[in-house]
Amino acid sequence: MPTDPLNRAIGRWRQSSEQRPLYIGMGGGSASGKSTLAVHVAERLAPLRVEVVGQDRFFKKPQDMPQYHSQLNDDYRPAYNEPDSYRQQEMFVACRQLKEADADVVILEGILVLFFAELRELMDLKLYVKADADERIIRRIRRNMKSLEDYNNITHYYLESVRGQHEQFNAPTEQYADLVVPGGMAETAAREEIVAVLCEAIAGK
Repeated sequence: MPTDPLNRAIGRWRQSSEQRPLYIGMGGGSASGKSTLAVHVAERLAPLRVEVVGQDRFFKKPQDMPQYHSQLNDDYRPAYNEPDSYRQQEMFVACRQLKEADADVVILEGILVLFFAELRELMDLKLYVKADADERIIRRIRRNMKSLEDYNNITHYYLESVRGQHEQFNAPTEQYADLVVPGGMAETAAREEIVAVLCEAIAGK
């Protein structure tokens, strides 16, 4: 397991003269497992104080977002997977302030946290959670149908909007990651090994 970048990043943070939280960026595709992994890391780090921040909190109002044309509904609908889907300046300011948070570790997770240079420069450690497209769409279907969303709307939105935006905006951000974390169901053991190494390094064990 290639953990050298992880250990180097945490080592630089420990040697810094600043008294501030370790700042982790956690990107990846929609339904790759970012939110679940962020919560899992936070739980494993207890009793350290960990603040998990979801990039989704900075979404624009739907009417202010970029639009895509839905062939299923023959109308225009908000696209949630583009850089302009976010209130960018507000997001940058709020995320800079997180470096002053009363926490040991701050985790910023979201599909485009590694897209913006303004966010990457804040991060001590950048992770990209990677899962195959077929597994991600299955997870999206299961997740969204729990909220009684129509199956056709779920699948058409993925095919008409999410898939293309993933390839254009999200997938290229893997290049910025210090470490790629496997997000697939069959990769649980490898993912757990990375989480264990990460948490032990942060805790100084």
